[in-house]
Amino acid sequence: MSFKGVVETRCPKGCEPFEAEIWSFINGGDSPELRESLAAQECNLILCPGCGEPFYPEAPYVYYEPQAELLAFVFPESWRDRRQVWLRKMRDDFAAFKKVMGPRLPGDIEPDVFFGPQALSELLGREDYRREEREVMEFVAKDLGLALYRVGPHFARRAGIPDCLPYAAQPPAAPTKSSLVAGLEKLLQTNDRLSAYQSYLAAVRADPAFSIPPAARR
Repeated sequence: MSFKGVVETRCPKGCEPFEAEIWSFINGGDSPELRESLAAQECNLILCPGCGEPFYPEAPYVYYEPQAELLAFVFPESWRDRRQVWLRKMRDDFAAFKKVMGPRLPGDIEPDVFFGPQALSELLGREDYRREEREVMEFVAKDLGLALYRVGPHFARRAGIPDCLPYAAQPPAAPTKSSLVAGLEKLLQTNDRLSAYQSYLAAVRADPAFSIPPAARR
């Protein structure tokens, strides 16, 4: 569920202050239309009733997408100069958020912190691209008879790796380095345009200490 709040604000042109209703907590899993609005940098963009100027109010909000294990605290761009102050506040707020969410929030998740809407918009765009590439991979892997190993989304995003990997074995057999390499090679022989999987295969081959990334929670 997503929540709204009322803030008092004024536009950058100095018109009279007014009250505006804005989103303070956005659940991207429950509210895909709000997720799209964030990606387009339109969420919480309001119009001054005095002069019609569009602007973002000086108010923070939280974005949460459970399936992607994505949690973001978004502060106004103008607050960047006091970054350390707001990072401390975020840590306090995050501690309270964890108590409220309990076991629904993965224990190892760490929030992203952004100042202004652009960085979150770019992150959501990258997430959409990763999802589209994963969907193509899954379609090809099914045709090739490859098994799929789902990596924890938070870990995959922070490590810059795909969150679903093909491997040459049949479940319940767990993936190994050799079965991952074999699966990735077979996948890329069929479709060599999957850039994230090309990069991951190169990284796996080059890493003598490679270990299987943590699995997604069921």
